[in-house]
Amino acid sequence: MSLAQVVYNISTDSDFAAHWSRDPEGALKNKGLKLSREEFAFLSTGLSRTEGDKVRLSDLAVKASGWAF
Repeated sequence: MSLAQVVYNISTDSDFAAHWSRDPEGALKNKGLKLSREEFAFLSTGLSRTEGDKVRLSDLAVKASGWAF
């Protein structure tokens, strides 16, 4: 659930999104969120920021389409 919470916060909370872009680990700590190494790596490098400070969830779906669950 933390991955979804982080994506939600990036897309809806401009302060969190700005903090994430400067210091992802600090942003997570301030919100009390934790990610696995894989989730952190994905969000740190896998999403492009578009439409202002919003992350398109379609970007997440396309990136995650190759993942095996």
